[in-house]
Amino acid sequence: MSDNIFFAALNALTLNGCPSELAQSAASIVANDDPSKPDLGRTTEDQQIIQETLPYLQNQTWDSTGAYDSYQTIDDTPHPLAHGQFLANLGGLVPDNLIFALAEGEDYPFQVMQELGISEDVIERAESIQSRLGEMNYWGE
Repeated sequence: MSDNIFFAALNALTLNGCPSELAQSAASIVANDDPSKPDLGRTTEDQQIIQETLPYLQNQTWDSTGAYDSYQTIDDTPHPLAHGQFLANLGGLVPDNLIFALAEGEDYPFQVMQELGISEDVIERAESIQSRLGEMNYWGE
């Protein structure tokens, strides 16, 4: 199973309102896809689960700004300090969905930023913020 794919799928689904249990099931299916097998190795039940998640992703793009739409202020976010740091330093340079994931302590946005062609300076800035917050044990890990 690919942990990066699992967490990317889980984050994308949950940020878009998918129920947690359904999101976890779908993320596990996607993370275990095998391109060498027919239907990626998915069972009929797996395919049904994936179909159930599609409405949550229909309008989702990495350029979406909806990650913060359900919050009135930054203080309402799960980790306000981290969101403030990442938004202040990366806003307008990195898609909001990736900023949100970074502020939640996720690692997968770094790979996505590289794939999107975001400059190394911006990626290094994000890594520096994440490193400082990690040294403070901000996410409790």
